[in-house]
Amino acid sequence: MINFKRFTGSLFIVAVLLLTGCTQNKLKIDISDISTNPELIRFDSILFEPDPNTVAAEANGLYNKYPLFAPIYFEHIIKVGTPYSSEFEDLLGLFLTEYEIRMSYVKGMELYNDFGKYKDNIDRAFKHYRYYFPKKNIPDIYTIISGFNQSIIVADSVLAISLDKFLGSDSRHYDQLQIAKYLRIRMQPEAIPYEALKGWISTEFVFEGDTKNLVSHMIHHGKLLYLMDALFPNSNDQLKIGYSEAEIQWCNKSEDQVWLYLMDKKLLFDGNRMLIKRFIEEAPFTGPFGKNSPGRIGQWIGWNIVRSYMNKNSDVTIPMLMDNYDYQQILLNSGYNP
Repeated sequence: MINFKRFTGSLFIVAVLLLTGCTQNKLKIDISDISTNPELIRFDSILFEPDPNTVAAEANGLYNKYPLFAPIYFEHIIKVGTPYSSEFEDLLGLFLTEYEIRMSYVKGMELYNDFGKYKDNIDRAFKHYRYYFPKKNIPDIYTIISGFNQSIIVADSVLAISLDKFLGSDSRHYDQLQIAKYLRIRMQPEAIPYEALKGWISTEFVFEGDTKNLVSHMIHHGKLLYLMDALFPNSNDQLKIGYSEAEIQWCNKSEDQVWLYLMDKKLLFDGNRMLIKRFIEEAPFTGPFGKNSPGRIGQWIGWNIVRSYMNKNSDVTIPMLMDNYDYQQILLNSGYNP
């Protein structure tokens, strides 16, 4: 995901219910009187439906009509420069006519000609978001073709979704690009609302705090995932974190083993950058636990720590949670003990 904010220029179901029953009840709120209505701009169709030469020649009009987004898209996502550069029309024309990119648009239109159900899910999540954070901005939604660039792009009032990154795990484009199978779990159409909101909140609530050890990163991501619980209170865990069902089952079965490993090896308060990366960042699996484990296992444990914390501290609101950067205090008061 690119963040341009302030940019200048049936066992599975039971396990989930046992883990999150109290939390889910707490997060089911009435949003019927909340209004958001972000605008949907089909920037993909605006560029790819007309004659490519016409689009390139009239790009000034797009800068005037979409002053927040056009510079980001042309200059930083597809990197063809500005309409004032001598090569702009040629570069944009090449982008719009490149075969694989154009075929990705065609496939995207097959899947998303009617984007309504995805926008409805995004709107509903933003209503929950506004319930908890009434003063925060709600962005307009842009659908784009990025040339297989980033999936989600955010700016101050912009949430852009790159539809060519959500063509389905079996897309031949991803085969040609040799995109790893574990990454394709979140490249399915049903992942769009979750990836979009996760992209937005991860730039609204960035990592802060003086302590940069493993557990602080775990709990930071756990806070974001708990907010995903609040934004999608009726959705399953695998969609919110972007795991397969098998990976969620592995996590539920192995949670105590993972926690004991972290405790036994005294890793929680280790600030080694490579260690943090091993447990937090994208990977096909988490090394110490074998190839059946998912990557980002530290995020999942952090999620459960925060869920335990919120269950045991009913006076803590979601805004209070998101403003709390005392990660050790959250850990201590969570009573987490799988």
